[in-house]
Amino acid sequence: MKHSFIIAMLLALPSSQLQAAPLELGYSGFFKYMAKVKKSKVEHADLGFYLSRTDGQGLCQIESGVVTVDDEIRGEVEVLPHQQFLLPKDKDLDLDKAIVALEMAGTTECDISIQIQSNLEGGDVTHTDLRAVEQDMYVLLQKMAGWPGKYFVPELQGITLTPAMPGQDINGQSQLKLSQAQLAEEGSFNLPAVRITPWF
Repeated sequence: MKHSFIIAMLLALPSSQLQAAPLELGYSGFFKYMAKVKKSKVEHADLGFYLSRTDGQGLCQIESGVVTVDDEIRGEVEVLPHQQFLLPKDKDLDLDKAIVALEMAGTTECDISIQIQSNLEGGDVTHTDLRAVEQDMYVLLQKMAGWPGKYFVPELQGITLTPAMPGQDINGQSQLKLSQAQLAEEGSFNLPAVRITPWF
């Protein structure tokens, strides 16, 4: 039941089956979520935008993208190696009803996925750093749930770390889960660039 609540919230952006290649999405829906993150005043958490395959077989592959207004290019879409796509934050694009145009690899049908997360650069990271990330992700989770949803947000068991670059690992593992008890300990990790997500 907890899992269902989180998935429903993260897929709140209208995302009925979308035919890829090329894929055009309204910018304003994304801007609304980016504005909520800004109002949350969190430093170590954000929302990640993705396209998930409707057949449940992972993520759709995005090759590139632009933001247009009346067919004029007004911004670039950055696509990260783990297939998160980053959009410019611009109120004018929202007011001008901009379109996000994504060039896809193939014709797989996709849904929009929105993930509470943190992208962390590689290097030495302390448990204190990771606790700060976890706390901010929980704050953002409550803000995104709204009222009265925030009163039903499940407690976190900890965090999940996944390498940002496909094919990399963390100490020989594809993922690393850290519990609340482990995060409370003193210590540090030497990590590759990772994506951190809540663990419920």
